[in-house]
Amino acid sequence: MTNTKRPYTGFDTIATATHPAAKKLSDLLHLRYGTTYMGGLVVRVMRSAPATIQKLDVTNPANAAKVKPYMSVHASGRAVDTGSQDPKILEAVFNFLVDNADELFIEEVHQYNYKAKGATKAWGRGFRTSRSTSKDRGIKEWNAQDNGGSAGGLWCHFEVSPQADAATLEKNFRAIPKS
Repeated sequence: MTNTKRPYTGFDTIATATHPAAKKLSDLLHLRYGTTYMGGLVVRVMRSAPATIQKLDVTNPANAAKVKPYMSVHASGRAVDTGSQDPKILEAVFNFLVDNADELFIEEVHQYNYKAKGATKAWGRGFRTSRSTSKDRGIKEWNAQDNGGSAGGLWCHFEVSPQADAATLEKNFRAIPKS
């Protein structure tokens, strides 16, 4: 189980299909936790993008420079949403992905139904490899002003590295003991 600090890629290019390693990880999470694949490739900007950016055609090359800073990693095919109606399952999936980020080629994970201690609402939390430390494991608890845009949602969002390999990911996943 490793989770070391490393660079975060974010959006890099518009894909034509969900990344094979991202889909494989979703399938393996389904087998282990009973989660449901909610989608991968969606060519769009992030929910937090300004309204003027939301209205632009992201596939039009004339808009590329304007939309690139706001593009969702879903557009790269490397992000997948996996859901469950059981909040405890989502917490287990989030922790599993964070704790095994290196072995599973994980760069980012969101848990939207997480409620921080003392919070009035479940704003969620996010993990990113570029802020990983032994103190907080790279996890940031969200609030009303700074969140993933889907407070209370019953799914986890994860992003794999562009270098993720489906076969290696599956081998690594199967070697991690069930908790």
